[in-house]
Amino acid sequence: MFFLKNKFILIIMFIYSIVIYPITVTIIPFSSIDESWIKEYKVDDGIPRVLEDSLINTKMLEVTDYDLLISYFASYDIVASYKTMQTNLQLASDFIKETFNSDYIITGEILDFNLKKGGKDTANVKFKINLIDIDSLKTVQSFTDTGTYTLPNNSPVYSSEDALFTETALGSASSIALNKIANNITKFLGNPPIIGIITRIENNKLYINLGKKNNIKNGDEFNIYKVDKILELPVGEIPTTNISNSPKNPIINNENNKAYMPVRTNEEGDVWYTSEMLYKYRYYKNVEKLVASAKVIETYDNYAILENNTNIKIEPMMIVKIKD
Repeated sequence: MFFLKNKFILIIMFIYSIVIYPITVTIIPFSSIDESWIKEYKVDDGIPRVLEDSLINTKMLEVTDYDLLISYFASYDIVASYKTMQTNLQLASDFIKETFNSDYIITGEILDFNLKKGGKDTANVKFKINLIDIDSLKTVQSFTDTGTYTLPNNSPVYSSEDALFTETALGSASSIALNKIANNITKFLGNPPIIGIITRIENNKLYINLGKKNNIKNGDEFNIYKVDKILELPVGEIPTTNISNSPKNPIINNENNKAYMPVRTNEEGDVWYTSEMLYKYRYYKNVEKLVASAKVIETYDNYAILENNTNIKIEPMMIVKIKD
């Protein structure tokens, strides 16, 4: 009876905690062989965001939000700039595993980032992207690619952090190079299952943001998941409002110092502030529940339609995952 009861509990946990994305990656700030590219174009922060978009568009990986990474790092145990992660992979690993439960860290190097202006803008870029195992901190594979793009005329020069960057020659060239790298990363990782969302519901039809461009065909079957966020704060906390982080008083990896700390300082006298809401956001986890399955009945370039033959309530923004 005890065995059956525990088996039942395990089954319930499995149903309610299915991992939608099998692989999670986190991109940290990039380095550049030319400091002027950082000063003029902010490539150390901007290009990771372009790569983030490229990886998300493969719809095969869970990609950590780069802006959340920066924000969350302000609530971490240490008092330091988030760019410390660029040169301290152990620190990056400790933080990212705790906050995002990622499988890989992605670092990058800007090898070429040149713009020739004239009657037309021509850009040439080259990036080296490293896929690093988060536990061993070993580079499992590096990917290097280039991109070239010529605009029919001139355009304003935007930093790579700007929303209009992708409309420039440098932005378009960057997207070309990073799209190729993103596809090579997913191939290296074994082409994980494609994931999408329900964008619209009409009568017994479910519209999803996957289509022929994602190799979706009539008859393909998808599982549909509802995703909820739950707050799981660390246990065994020792509340404190001011803590010194120095070689003499280290707090990294100290499980007793996970409580919310509104004010923190270090040996150099730096003072950092963190809101309680930001602290809590780090500990929200996604919990997925399988609710139904549906087959593709129509396909178009950028979307497909599933037939809804169930009486279960299905809502927009629910996740769909193609069955193996």
